Amino acid sequence: MSFSPDPLPPLLASWRVEPSANPGFRRAVRERLGAGVAGATWAAFARRRAPLVAGAFAVALIGGAVGGHDRARARVDEDRARLASAYVAGLDARLMVPAR
Repeated sequence: MSFSPDPLPPLLASWRVEPSANPGFRRAVRERLGAGVAGATWAAFARRRAPLVAGAFAVALIGGAVGGHDRARARVDEDRARLASAYVAGLDARLMVPAR
């Protein structure tokens, strides 16, 4: 069986790329970058990343609902305890003043 060496490494070693110089390249790149920054608005960002924005909005909405529910439940419990205490104090005979 004969073994032939791979011709690709010598070919790649001899390969040289000599690109042509474009004098307006930097100016064109700066113009494109400047146009991209000037046109960057929140609406454009949201349209390009609609699933991400919708997901963040859903997480914020659910988090706000859960947090609001927990806060409302705590407030109801505080009110219930205060009302129960006031009711019991109103029934306590030691605290009642005889009516004259």
